[in-house]
Amino acid sequence: MVKYKIGMKEYPFPVLITKSILYKLIQWTGKCQKTVLKVKGEALVETQYMKYLLMVFRSNQEFFLTFQIPSADLPEAEVIYRLFADQFQMLTIDGSRCFDQVKVKKRYLGIQYDFKCSAEFYQVCQEHSEELDLSFFA
Repeated sequence: MVKYKIGMKEYPFPVLITKSILYKLIQWTGKCQKTVLKVKGEALVETQYMKYLLMVFRSNQEFFLTFQIPSADLPEAEVIYRLFADQFQMLTIDGSRCFDQVKVKKRYLGIQYDFKCSAEFYQVCQEHSEELDLSFFA
């Protein structure tokens, strides 16, 4: 049985993506009929986790510096969703990018991610999702 390792290219900031978020993203990709998928931010990031991250960012000025957020900007959920988009863009499968493109769009009812999957990631999610190694993520 072949194992496909999901990791992240060298990223200078703390990783916010959890195994749970990645698992949901893999499920969405596996059900999608195209390599382009649109997912509501709230469908990937649990409400409790978002509340926790907002509390951490708002109470700890070091996070402003760490993630290069201007200290005048009080982080709102949209800022955190954009950080996730940056991290989704850095995801790899066996060293190759998982996504050719990740866009964040602010919609009337919240945030939407537009993912353009790489051919390899899409195929693995469609046919071999049970063989994905997510051990890089907490």
